[in-house]
Amino acid sequence: MNKLLGAGQRHVRRSRSSFGSLIPAVFLVFTLAVTGAWAQDRPPAEKWKISAELSYVLTGGNTSISTFSLGTDFSKKWDKNALTFKTFALRSNNTVKTRTAVGTETDFDVIEEKVGQLVAENYLLSGQYERRLVKKLLGQAGFSWDRNRFAGIASRFMLTAGVGCPWVETKKTILKTEAALTYTLRRFMRDETRSFAGFRLLAFFERKFNEKASFSSQIVFDDNLRRTVDWRLDWTNSLSAPISKRLSLKTSLRALYSNYPALQSIPLYDPAGIPAGLNVLVPLKKLDVFFTNSIVINF
Repeated sequence: MNKLLGAGQRHVRRSRSSFGSLIPAVFLVFTLAVTGAWAQDRPPAEKWKISAELSYVLTGGNTSISTFSLGTDFSKKWDKNALTFKTFALRSNNTVKTRTAVGTETDFDVIEEKVGQLVAENYLLSGQYERRLVKKLLGQAGFSWDRNRFAGIASRFMLTAGVGCPWVETKKTILKTEAALTYTLRRFMRDETRSFAGFRLLAFFERKFNEKASFSSQIVFDDNLRRTVDWRLDWTNSLSAPISKRLSLKTSLRALYSNYPALQSIPLYDPAGIPAGLNVLVPLKKLDVFFTNSIVINF
């Protein structure tokens, strides 16, 4: 019991870091440099590449579950520059049915009550600007916002600034790595917003089998410089196969691992099973896994 209560007190012991005042200045300098470089290029008008991923699963009968996910990708390249925006939304609802009988043993009516509840919710919005500085060096600046209610994340906003290195760039194969400084504003459920500086490491691999079919894998490591045990991994593997000129089928497996998960408040019972009238805080599970099959529409 003491161990659980101790886990619930860990937020109180967090201390402030001087990195919080340093990182915004770094982002300001980097943004001004990027803005100046962009203005000098004066890129010509170019069409955006747009794709949307749609997935919907519905079950009925004795159990009613609906799961909906939608992801979009907007990208544009010109000269030495690239701009990308991504969105993702996932919601899953479960309808719990309760049946009772009213009347006598031989003459009764069945009453059914339905209660809907949200069992999964995940949102993401991100953007990144990238400029090729030299042949094997890229300058990058970006932002992201996400919410994962059932992982305890009410809101997490992150700014990034760093560099990337494309090790392999061919028509069929891409392999690149990135390193960046980050500044995060994060709020756990039923907690206040906290800010901290950190760093990010990313590796991306893509192999195209033909014009439409491909396999990609991306792994992202984020760490908190204020509390280094507060690190997380985001690993996504995807396989795409064409259906038609504009449609393709995409299967993805995404694993989110948080070494410092949010806390959950649960009721406390005594050894006899009687409610103690108190709640204790315990960490949520560290690993979340998402498996999706989606239809991808290319515009």
